[in-house]
Amino acid sequence: MKKKILFFTLIILVSLTSVSCKKISNKNENKEEIMASFTVLADIIKNITKDDFIVSSITKPGVEVHGYQPTPSDLVKASKAFVFVDNGFGFELWAEKFVSNLKVKRITIAEELDPIFISEDFYKGKPNPHAWISPKRGMIYVDILVESLSELRPSKRELFEKNGKVYKEKLSKLDKEFSLFISNLDKDKRYLVTCEGAFSYLTNDYGLEEAYLWPVNAESQITPKRMLRTISLVKDKNVPSVFCESTVSNESQMVVANETGANFGGNLFVDSLSDDSGPASSYIKMLKHNLNLIKKGLF
Repeated sequence: MKKKILFFTLIILVSLTSVSCKKISNKNENKEEIMASFTVLADIIKNITKDDFIVSSITKPGVEVHGYQPTPSDLVKASKAFVFVDNGFGFELWAEKFVSNLKVKRITIAEELDPIFISEDFYKGKPNPHAWISPKRGMIYVDILVESLSELRPSKRELFEKNGKVYKEKLSKLDKEFSLFISNLDKDKRYLVTCEGAFSYLTNDYGLEEAYLWPVNAESQITPKRMLRTISLVKDKNVPSVFCESTVSNESQMVVANETGANFGGNLFVDSLSDDSGPASSYIKMLKHNLNLIKKGLF
C-alpha cells in the first residue's frame, strides 16, 4: 500500500513539474531575444529590460573576449535575436565577420562614446575599448542602451527608462564612494599597476596614474623592456600593490611583486564576469570587487 502511495505521489510531482516547466517555456516563447557579445554587456542589458526580453551572451563567464572564436552554434543562437549588441572600439576582434553572417539589427556602444586612445605598441592610436570599467562610463552605457533599445522598441521606452534610472542610481553610489576614497588618498599613492592597460577610463575619471605590462590582452606579450619599466616605476614610486586580470595569467605580475616587494593585490575582472559562485557574477558586483581590491591595495 505504501509503495502505491509513493508511486502515485511521484507521478503527481512529475506532472506538476512538467506543467510548471511548460508554463515557463511558453512564457519565454513570446519574448524577443537580445544577444550581447560578452557577459558584462549582457548583464547591463538585463537590468534595463528585466523580464520582458531574453538576454544572452555569446561569450561565457571567465572567457577572454578579444580573440574569441565564435562557433556555428553561436551563429545559430544569435540569428534568433532581434538585435546584436557589441562594445566596439575593436574589443571584439571577431564581431564584424560574425555580424556579417547575421540578418539582425545591431547596436554598437562605442559609436556613442568618447574614446581614450592607446598610447603604445601595435594598438597605438586606437581607442581603448574598456570604458565600462569606470562607473562614470557605466552610466553612459546605460543611457546609450536605454535610448537605442527604445528606438527599436518604442512601446517599451517607459520601462527601459524606469529600469535604467534605478540601475544608474546604483552606479552613481559606487562612483561617489570611489571618488571620495581617491580624494582622501595621498597623491603619491595614486598609481594603479595592472597586467593589461584596461583601466585607462577608470584612472582618467578618478585622477589615478596608470601603468601596465601590456596595452591589450590580444597583445599580451611581456618583454624585458616592459618588465623593467614596470619594476622601475613600482620601486621609484613605492607603489604598495600591483594587480592583474582574471582572464590572463598573473605570473608576470607576480615577478614584479617579488622584485619590488610590492603586494600582489589580486585579480581584477575586466572582460568577463565570474560564474554565479564567483565575486563578480554581475556588473555591479564586478565593479564593487574591483574598486574594493584597489582601495585595499592602495590605502
